[in-house]
Amino acid sequence: MRIIIIFYLLFSLVNHSLAQSKSKKIDVVFGEEQKESKKLTLVDIIGHDYTGIYALKTKYKLLNYNNNIVIEHFDNKMNRTNSVKLSLTYKKKYKFLEAFMHIDDILYLYTSHPDKKTKKNLLFVETINKQSLLPNNDIKKIAEIDFSKSNRRNAGSFNFDYSRDSSKVLIYYELPFDKGEKKRIEVHIFDNRLNKLWEKKITFPKEDELIDIEDVEVDNMGNVHFLSLDYKDKRKSKRKGKPNYNYEIISYYSNGELRKNYPILIEGKFLTDMKIAINDEGDIICGGFYSEEGTFSIMGSYFLKVNSESKEIINKNFKEFGIDFITQNMTLKEEKKTKKKDKKGKDTELFEYALDNIVLRDDGGAVLIGEQYYIYSRTYYTTDANGNSTLHETYYYVYNDIIVISLSAQGTIDWNAKIPKKQISSNDGGFYSSYVLAVVKDKLYFVFNDNPENLYYKGKGEIANYQRRKESLVVMVEVDSKGNQNKEALFSSKDVEINIRPKVSEQISKSELVLFGQKKRTHQFAKITFDD
Repeated sequence: MRIIIIFYLLFSLVNHSLAQSKSKKIDVVFGEEQKESKKLTLVDIIGHDYTGIYALKTKYKLLNYNNNIVIEHFDNKMNRTNSVKLSLTYKKKYKFLEAFMHIDDILYLYTSHPDKKTKKNLLFVETINKQSLLPNNDIKKIAEIDFSKSNRRNAGSFNFDYSRDSSKVLIYYELPFDKGEKKRIEVHIFDNRLNKLWEKKITFPKEDELIDIEDVEVDNMGNVHFLSLDYKDKRKSKRKGKPNYNYEIISYYSNGELRKNYPILIEGKFLTDMKIAINDEGDIICGGFYSEEGTFSIMGSYFLKVNSESKEIINKNFKEFGIDFITQNMTLKEEKKTKKKDKKGKDTELFEYALDNIVLRDDGGAVLIGEQYYIYSRTYYTTDANGNSTLHETYYYVYNDIIVISLSAQGTIDWNAKIPKKQISSNDGGFYSSYVLAVVKDKLYFVFNDNPENLYYKGKGEIANYQRRKESLVVMVEVDSKGNQNKEALFSSKDVEINIRPKVSEQISKSELVLFGQKKRTHQFAKITFDD
């Protein structure tokens, strides 16, 4: 049944603590407002169960987060029930937070400690007591990186993933290297109780600086699949106008004993973005964008599938966007100019789109989701009364339209959709920009901050930029199984005291989406429950 969201959800705010939608089709509940340290912010929702959600907070810096971490629990009404600041130490020395994982109803904390005496970077895991939010007395070392032979101050780095059914856990790390050495990786596979199943050291055929690991997936059987970007000679994207790199999938089956390589080549196409996903049958689903001009623009999408039994590529397809799709959401002047260019046979492509995700569908198909994202800067000088000049540099963070591409189970590309959005901010890392996605049955829901002037936007003319003002809106765009869109306003900033942060908001179940918002020292969670 189609979800109908009333145009403006009516909120009943009691002491600024609880707000609930009057809609009969969705339910929106706001938790209590919390007053926090000005620089404290949410990093991630690290788990959820029947009692509510578990959240990780820390002090925000523009380029990263520090290790003053706070774990909090919020009940199903999004009210805080517990908050604990964790001290990460090992033998009275500082440990680094690596990851949290919530698997099989257990909350795991991963930390590392680069020991300068032994020249080993140690990886530890321990469980968190869900009532006290403190670590249980069960810490153990599960991996280590030997950096004694590295000439650089490079202790290596740990990476984590788990399978689609949460039965397998992958921990891998790139080993330290010196210039000219081949890339080396060590892989560890565990079950969901962190019993080790197999491990393997992998050496790639090229030097470390000529290979990037773009994506890694572990499937339900414990097989591991790497997506690598291999540069031909020098680390640059183009050489004499042609691509200087290739994509390749490298898979390890049978506890790492069987290796299969899948070069990804589409003749005459410049592959600009790619991601992989593993379905429940173990097939590798691969999709992305291609271009005929270069690495910063795209003209279409492609899809391929690798069969889990034959280990062969069984489907491969690509489709051009078309001029009508490319000119959607352009100003009338830009549209006219682009169509004139197209009629002359010149290339017309979308620029600066990043592939965010592959969503696997129950019917065996998939959906590719991308967003226009880039950063640019401007500099200027000011001169004081004494004639002294000062250089100023402003960084602009651009998060614009979202594109959605539907792929059928047979490998064909069914439809493309473009969701209009304009979010340009300065010197903030795009703190309130981008979107959060919810997948509910056969529909996709995109929630983001928007300018109210865009509520009735139909794809023609100028899009108004989102600005953090009282009249700004939080909107939801529904995309159905045919690519049709329906946009609704959820609430405005004047209804609540926060601005939502889509990047750290998250879908926690098949029918629940948690939003996090903040404004200065005020924090607040909200939960949207869909009619399932």
